[in-house]
Amino acid sequence: MKSRPKIGLALGSGGFRGFAHIGVIQVLQENNIPLDYISGASIGALIGAYFSIYSSFDLLKQKIVMNKKGKLPTLFDLGFRGGLVSGRKFEIFLERVLGRKNFSDCRLPLKIVATDLISGQACILDQGRLATAVRASTSVPLVFEPVRIHGHLLVDGGLSNPVPVNLVREMGADKIIAVNLYHHHEFIHRRFNLPTVALRSTRIAVHNLAKHSLFGADLVMNPDTSAFMQTNEYKKYFDPPVAKALIDIGRSEAKRFLPEIKRLLS
Repeated sequence: MKSRPKIGLALGSGGFRGFAHIGVIQVLQENNIPLDYISGASIGALIGAYFSIYSSFDLLKQKIVMNKKGKLPTLFDLGFRGGLVSGRKFEIFLERVLGRKNFSDCRLPLKIVATDLISGQACILDQGRLATAVRASTSVPLVFEPVRIHGHLLVDGGLSNPVPVNLVREMGADKIIAVNLYHHHEFIHRRFNLPTVALRSTRIAVHNLAKHSLFGADLVMNPDTSAFMQTNEYKKYFDPPVAKALIDIGRSEAKRFLPEIKRLLS
């Protein structure tokens, strides 16, 4: 009897839009799509780490989506070395969410990508405390202080590998499903001032880097979360209506791709 192909899931960066990843995984579970490996960058690292430990998002939604006291700005503490926020409160929050788990506790093999400020290269994390690795991968430069791990000075993984397809391939995946949160509809606005030019320039760079990261994926989902791009990211990060809408967008995208996903398994 022929064995099924091993499936890898690569979850991309994209800030609060990452709640769409939850919807994608929910639909895969509901349709008995097996997952064998998972990788993530930035918000994709958080969602991937949580799923690799708990295999469900029910408790996660209670802890951060439905908890009105758990807004991201309340987790900000002043930083003085390379970022406005030190990240200590944020890591404590991540430990509450992830349960002080290590990579060795993962039920699903997991790799997380961060970016080394010293070398400029991607840094792959697959050992030690999950909360520390996720904090490193989500540390937006200038906002959060970089995280020191084993001689590396680490910031947001989206700067070097926004959708880490290559990681699940290296782990042994035969077929790879990628979820890219950077959608071309983000570029529909054509009025610019100095701040919007700076923001658009950054988005263009990451958008194009994400296209490069997707090389080797067998199937790419691209949830269209562009309607939320004018949302104040930090104030709305764990806002229940926004989170629910983003989860629903991820669910719709995954349902649209179900026939192709099932063909991958055949």
